[in-house]
Amino acid sequence: MTGVMIQLSPRGKVIYQFLSLTVFLVLLYGIGFSLSALSQLPVPPLAGLFSAVASQRFTAQIFKLLCLTGFISAGIMMAQESLSDKAIIRMLRGWVVVVALTAVVSPFEYDPLLDTGIALALLVLLAWSLRAVASSSFLRVWRLGMFLIAISLPAAHFATSGAAEAIAAFQVQAAFPLCALSTVFWLMPRYSSVGGESAGGSLRIVAVLLCLGGSLISLGRLGLTGIIGLSAAPLIVLCYIILGSHLARSLRNRNENNSLAPHWIALATLCWVAGGFLGGISVQNGVSRAMRGTDMSAAQDWLGGWVIVAVALAFINEAARSLRGDNRRVTGYLPLWLIAFGMSLSFIAQLCRGVAQFYLREFGSDASVSEAELLLPITVVWVICLLAIVVGVVVYTLGYFLRRPEIRVVER
Repeated sequence: MTGVMIQLSPRGKVIYQFLSLTVFLVLLYGIGFSLSALSQLPVPPLAGLFSAVASQRFTAQIFKLLCLTGFISAGIMMAQESLSDKAIIRMLRGWVVVVALTAVVSPFEYDPLLDTGIALALLVLLAWSLRAVASSSFLRVWRLGMFLIAISLPAAHFATSGAAEAIAAFQVQAAFPLCALSTVFWLMPRYSSVGGESAGGSLRIVAVLLCLGGSLISLGRLGLTGIIGLSAAPLIVLCYIILGSHLARSLRNRNENNSLAPHWIALATLCWVAGGFLGGISVQNGVSRAMRGTDMSAAQDWLGGWVIVAVALAFINEAARSLRGDNRRVTGYLPLWLIAFGMSLSFIAQLCRGVAQFYLREFGSDASVSEAELLLPITVVWVICLLAIVVGVVVYTLGYFLRRPEIRVVER
């Protein structure tokens, strides 16, 4: 606590509580993926405490929860005063129950049940949001993203293995990113000279391109043969280049906003464009087959996931700054650089690890040494990069909570 007191309405306090919950989930996500990475070592140091499968399940569920928590708070702010204070207080209470139950049960084999429960909760929240009369382009794209998330979460568990992989990729490449995109464009007028009307018009165009590019990348998991794959590749790259150009325009024309939201959005933009180029390559049938079952696919999902997390962190910075009523940074540069460089280098290391896995499985002949032992040098580099991200996440969390003001609720 800084000892600073701010006055907020009941609605403002609920939004701040959503932000705090998101930051806490980011910390849990960092712990989760570090445990998952340590389990890839030949002799996992925590094998007696956590199994690899349990830590992976936990990490996957926490990732969904942190992204959704951030985007729910963004949706509340987009709705402005259309939702009553009582409605958003009920949203917070219900969502906290969903988060707590999911986090506790996530290490066990209840993924279909948990994802179905999250989907039902999202559909209830969407029904509440339809009561908002101030429906803008931002809110409409946000609703579409939330609806696609709610539909795809349980669908992935009832599809065949190939289709399930494509649906899971669709979540990371299109459904979650649509909510992220609406949040980014809603933030634009707050950190740049781009007006709200201009941002809303650009959002409609870019949302279509993102849906197209993300859907094609997801279908690439099934294998796009011949001319279809060759035609899809430049189309995917073009979609993401146009997306990047729209985001770069706002980053070039900054206003006097001193939050680090533009920096996190710049990171998300770089990941989006890089993911577009990788997606264009991955839809080729031969490349898709080579990536299947290796860390190359995991690296692609990792890059796409950090687009979403970076946008959530950008929203936290800007929303907290706005609620506090000052023009100062909420978190510092150290976590930004640690997370940015750690994420980028871990992506490269994981991609190299996937390439090595493919060659070992296709051309390796020495069965006396396990794959984990052969990949140990790359795995060590990968784990070190992930630990740098964890340090960044811890510093981000400490910075946020140490600077969290005391809130005094003022009835309107």
